Amino acid sequence: MRQDWSIKKYPSLNNRTVQGLFILLCVASLVGACSIFVKPRGPALTQLSSAQVKSNLWTDDSSHESLASSVERSVQYYQQLPSSKSFNYGELSYTPEEMIASMHLFLQTVKNYHGKEQARELRRKFLIFESRNTEGRAFFTGYYEPLLDGSPEPDEEYSEPVYKTPDDLIEVDLGLFAEQWSNMKIVGRNEGNTLVPYDSRDDIVYGMSLDGRAEPLAYVKEIELFFLQIQGSGLIRFSDGRIKRINYAQKNGHPYRAIGELLRETIPPEEMSLQAIRTYLYDHPDEVRDILSYNQSYTFFREVEDGPLGDIEVPLTPGRSIAMDRQAAPRGGLAFVKTEVPAFKDGLITGWQPFQRFVIVQDTGGAIRDHGRADIFFGHGNDAELKAGHLKQEGRLFLIVAKKEYLNQMVKSTQ
Repeated sequence: MRQDWSIKKYPSLNNRTVQGLFILLCVASLVGACSIFVKPRGPALTQLSSAQVKSNLWTDDSSHESLASSVERSVQYYQQLPSSKSFNYGELSYTPEEMIASMHLFLQTVKNYHGKEQARELRRKFLIFESRNTEGRAFFTGYYEPLLDGSPEPDEEYSEPVYKTPDDLIEVDLGLFAEQWSNMKIVGRNEGNTLVPYDSRDDIVYGMSLDGRAEPLAYVKEIELFFLQIQGSGLIRFSDGRIKRINYAQKNGHPYRAIGELLRETIPPEEMSLQAIRTYLYDHPDEVRDILSYNQSYTFFREVEDGPLGDIEVPLTPGRSIAMDRQAAPRGGLAFVKTEVPAFKDGLITGWQPFQRFVIVQDTGGAIRDHGRADIFFGHGNDAELKAGHLKQEGRLFLIVAKKEYLNQMVKSTQ
């Protein structure tokens, strides 16, 4: 609601009266009585000053080998791109060649310097931005690569198909039609001469609308397929011991909705986790359809040899790869996270331990939106599942890129 206190609109008010009203309104806004004048701070990417960079400890709590491996995978991604591609940090734009040079300069810095010297070199050679949500912090969740049992053919136990992308699915890049729609896409299918929304989860799972239209990769349990689609990749183990690795291929274009929101009244917030939701679904089979149908988004898969693959088509590194919104963070870029992850004993949380390290933005996700939001990849196995399933922590999230003046020599050395 906009209020206009101009003298022209209210000729009976003199300057002194207007000034008095203005002061009263300002005081009222400070105590919360006039909140319509207080504009909330939105998610943003903010460059840190030299003093702010200096005040933070950039200590990495994991191995240099895993960091170097993850960095080099992003370098492989950049090497496949045309030189016209750009990666933006605020007002600055970097070419793939400059991103490669930035990565190599970073590896040199963390390898050759340690402690205070490393922090000094990072401050001197790199720009550091903080990715903040509306609360001025960051929020972290986790994901992992599940291992689930299945069958190459449908049977009584494993009846739900894990579909490849159907041939009739069409993805439209709206940016080709108008600049204001740049980076926007829709998914649908042809019906006559009209593009219509693609089949919903209800259509596919309960209406069996893709029977004969899409090829199954395997068959699994319905609940396990749902969680597989949330994770975006997984390993399917058949009864003969064979394992098939599958990875995200496409979605049906329907918006993602977290079923945890639907169960907030049922599962206490302090107990909410992937494991708690799964247990509830198995304990209440008559509610499964209504709960799963809350999320009409549906994921299609492909078989891969190596992986799991992130959205830049390189294998993810456990504890080093994160997912962020493509619009909020340059793909493949360096980041640094500060948060906590759960510690477990016999499947129960015994406490929380610091998680502070350099990471790489190598994936994205349907529920990962805007600044100050990231999903940490934990790998596969029980430990990874427990960490990913229970992580709902605040923290801080930083993006890192080399200063332009330090890149010229590095670009020449990589050509």
